[in-house]
Amino acid sequence: MKGRCPFHTLVISPLVLSNVCFKIAVALFAIALTQALFAAVSPAYSWEIDKTWKRQVADGVTFVHYRLVLARGPAHVFVVEVNPVSSHTLKPVIANNKIGTLEEVSSIAKRSGAVAAINGGFFDTKSHLPVGLIAVRHRILYNQWLNRAVLGIDERGYAHFGTFRVGAELSFPKVGKSITVHGFNRNRKENEVVIYYPEFGANTRTNEWGVEVVCKRISPQSTSYPFAILEPERYLISSVSRNATAIPGDGMVISFHLPVVKGYGWLDKVMLGDEVIVKTNLTGDWSTFPYLLGGGPMLISGGNIVLNPAKEDFRASYNHPTARTAVGKTYDEKILIIVVDSGGKDYSIGATWTELAYAIKGLYNVSDLMGFDGGGSSTMYVEDRVVNQPKGGAERKVSNILAVVPYDSFR
Repeated sequence: MKGRCPFHTLVISPLVLSNVCFKIAVALFAIALTQALFAAVSPAYSWEIDKTWKRQVADGVTFVHYRLVLARGPAHVFVVEVNPVSSHTLKPVIANNKIGTLEEVSSIAKRSGAVAAINGGFFDTKSHLPVGLIAVRHRILYNQWLNRAVLGIDERGYAHFGTFRVGAELSFPKVGKSITVHGFNRNRKENEVVIYYPEFGANTRTNEWGVEVVCKRISPQSTSYPFAILEPERYLISSVSRNATAIPGDGMVISFHLPVVKGYGWLDKVMLGDEVIVKTNLTGDWSTFPYLLGGGPMLISGGNIVLNPAKEDFRASYNHPTARTAVGKTYDEKILIIVVDSGGKDYSIGATWTELAYAIKGLYNVSDLMGFDGGGSSTMYVEDRVVNQPKGGAERKVSNILAVVPYDSFR
């Protein structure tokens, strides 16, 4: 009959039926296994939304305050959502514009014209030096020898995430030689070469057991616009000193411990007026990003929870309930800055890194998420005030922040 299929064409052969049944059985088994695994893990990290407060802060910038109920109790979670397609994006800002100093998050944020901000990377509570990478307008202000998570902001204001160490070297084209840089903007130690930028202070504060080379920047001519720094960081040697050398505002000082100079005979061939190039081991797109900020650990990568504290040289004991700070991005490139309060069982119990990863993965379609300094440092600033309740009852001074700024300020 026209329009109908003959009955025999609807009869499935035993072989085909067997294959279909096998595939269905495999699929059902996979689903059951996934559900079983999830059920085995999820109770400890389960959560639900109790209340939500939300408001727009600026063009493309939204503040959201969640009261979540975790398996252990309530948690107040503060999130600022930033759409980099809009007129705002993020950049790191150091305390007092000087490495090795501390300042409140709110103070740094106001000074930098931020509409929102969170505390940034870890720092040494004695020296106040960062513990992790900081690069501003392509210049490394502090390098990172540990294999830890890094946030990169590209020239469009989009976020990128990776885990790596960062090293550097000085290249002397005239003599065709290079030498390893051991650090940036910190005290020079035995057998080291350290670079000092104006962000370190007025002078290098070094002892007499060194040779210091003063260099004037020739390329790029200004660091005001990161896009200009797509060419190498090039300098000309202008003078030589021994110690406590004044750092030029438009250049740097290279400080050599004396044994290093004696160990590299070719340095005698380097003369006043010679060119020096600062190079890093950053590769690919990472070498073009104007802003970098180290933290850790990496919590989510490629949409998967990848937390492995030991891999980034964090003690397992660090993964305990406390106040937390983090930064991440969604699959549609929205950037999230996050703070979780820790203020007691009746207000907010804080979060482990694992709990934070599960909660943010559930709240947002995140592709990447990394931690920053937490505990008493965890602070979020929005619209001229601190919106969370910092652990300890007051803002802790920190080494750096991650600021949400107008795109013109970013440049």
